[in-house]
Amino acid sequence: MSGPDAARYWHLAGGGVVPRPFVLRRLLPWVCGQDERRWWIVCVGGWLLTGAGMFGWVVQRADWRVAAAATVLLLGLPGILGPHVVTPVGVDIVATGFVLCGVAAFEAGVWWMALSLWLIAAGVKESAPVWAALFAWSPVALVALIVPAAIGVVRKPGPDPTGPKGQFIADHPVKSALMFHRGRWRDGWLLVAPWGVTLAALVDPSWTLFAVLVVAHLQLLVATDTVRLVAHGAGPVMALAAAETIPVEWLLLACVLHVVWFKQPERV
Repeated sequence: MSGPDAARYWHLAGGGVVPRPFVLRRLLPWVCGQDERRWWIVCVGGWLLTGAGMFGWVVQRADWRVAAAATVLLLGLPGILGPHVVTPVGVDIVATGFVLCGVAAFEAGVWWMALSLWLIAAGVKESAPVWAALFAWSPVALVALIVPAAIGVVRKPGPDPTGPKGQFIADHPVKSALMFHRGRWRDGWLLVAPWGVTLAALVDPSWTLFAVLVVAHLQLLVATDTVRLVAHGAGPVMALAAAETIPVEWLLLACVLHVVWFKQPERV
């Protein structure tokens, strides 16, 4: 069973038209088409890229044990896994994978590789360059915004293939976002619990961490989902800061407690 986002990507892959912002996310539908096997290959590849990129980024600035823990903490977030209706037909994990691999390359000083990876990420999801700039803390990544800008000029949005409800969300993103989040702005099970052990990042947070968290949560003003969006937005920096905060001798236990869910968490 597929969710509304997956239905839009599938429709786009078949040559159909979709509303914004989905019309800008053309790379994976073009690569995978309406072939579920290709989507599975790309999905698994996204997980591998995300893990490799996270480890490659952190290991350049911290002990390998910290890098390994940060990678586990990121991949163990419920929002990174996301709801089953975005697997395998989804774009988040692939975009995050290319972003983090680019950040790792940028940290290593290989700027041309970093920019190339960020350009690919921008073709997967239009917001990817923004997260790349925040993770690398460099405006260089914003150059990749040329990709969705060019797509927006060439490809025009169309009606939502999921029906009237989807069309309402597309036409009124702020209004629909506020409707979906009404009564849940202080819901700890939705906004706090899914962070798990990465909440350790808030013990002594940097102002850059706060900046990323603010931008990640601003998405909730224009989107109906929650946990998935904030995890892919702020998850990498939360995982990094938490792994650096927790004493090394406690990292293994922290990772175990993080990846094992004692109650099914929110993932949407």
